[in-house]
Amino acid sequence: MTTGTSRRCFRHLVVGWLLLGMALAKECELRNCLPPDDTQDPPICFQKTIQVGLRPGAQSYRTCPSSAPYCEYCSAEPPCESVCQKEVPTKRPLGGECYYDQDCDGTFSRCLSRVCRRALLTFQACDINSPNDVCVTGQKSCFRGRCQGLKEGELCLPRSEGMDIECNPGWYCFLGLCTAQLPAGHTCTGYHPHECVSGFQCNLGAETPRCTEEYSLNIGEISSKGVLCRTNHVDPRVEECATMPALEMKNNEYVVSGRDCSEDTDCPRADTSFGECACKKWWEGQGLSGFCELAVPDPSRPAYKVYWEASIRLCHHDWEDDRCALETDMVEVLADVRTSKESISVDPTQVKTCAKDLIPEAFVETGKACRLPLTGMIVAISCLTFTSV
Repeated sequence: MTTGTSRRCFRHLVVGWLLLGMALAKECELRNCLPPDDTQDPPICFQKTIQVGLRPGAQSYRTCPSSAPYCEYCSAEPPCESVCQKEVPTKRPLGGECYYDQDCDGTFSRCLSRVCRRALLTFQACDINSPNDVCVTGQKSCFRGRCQGLKEGELCLPRSEGMDIECNPGWYCFLGLCTAQLPAGHTCTGYHPHECVSGFQCNLGAETPRCTEEYSLNIGEISSKGVLCRTNHVDPRVEECATMPALEMKNNEYVVSGRDCSEDTDCPRADTSFGECACKKWWEGQGLSGFCELAVPDPSRPAYKVYWEASIRLCHHDWEDDRCALETDMVEVLADVRTSKESISVDPTQVKTCAKDLIPEAFVETGKACRLPLTGMIVAISCLTFTSV
């Protein structure tokens, strides 16, 4: 087989994987409290079950007694469980023997080949002299203090850590090859979410689509995405940046905001745009797992702006927010951003006391919802959505 034929086959494979990834659905997690149990000492404090047929997996929690007050998530593949412990579980240091990622202590630590190592992604800072720093993506090598990614024209594949994480910053994985991102103002197609350089996105609403800076367009300017507007919102009737419409109310209650939903189209605003159908913090299987979140974060807030500017300069665009914040010493700023987002949320549920020790207050899981009718069968499966803070 020739090199050209191999590359064509590889591209077809990658396209198939991408389409499969887009088609796969992930529902919001079922969460509940375990019933009292005095038959086991120490008692089980956490259980995780797997999806069976169309019924989603579940997370179950129990408050630990004062005699064994510590609990953590189980490490094994579900179904799995954890028991209450008298002392905080001892973590192994880097270089120590391990069985699960949770056994290891330290930032970015994982259990690799039964040894605790720092598992680092493309462009992360690394120490070439440390055997415990392992670059796990891209070239899988440390050079001049950074984990090296793949270069222009090199073969790449989307991974769970990100579609483009194999490629260096400034490149994205397109049809199986690392391809240079387009500069500001360059014409674009919108075929890939990261075809423009970090901090820019393709404005398909313009007469000639071009890479446009996020949060740069004024009210009344043409835009295909809210993220390009200073207001973080687009009026779809005219495809222009606009302010958020007032929330509809009837009898002093919101008509749409906060109500149950199964997909974004269940959450219409007055201007015909759609809010987000986000996962409830706590869903035990009755009714729908999602609620309508119509508000959007204000990008003009100082913390939001500081974090956004730092992330586009110093982070790989595929890093999750927590990794980016740790690498750039922006943990407190990100926490401020999340607190601000949480403050405008209208989630009608609260995490129950049995899970308070394991589920953080700033709950940021998002996704479209699913319904469990009285028969126990799911009639709608959701799709995972990714949103920046």
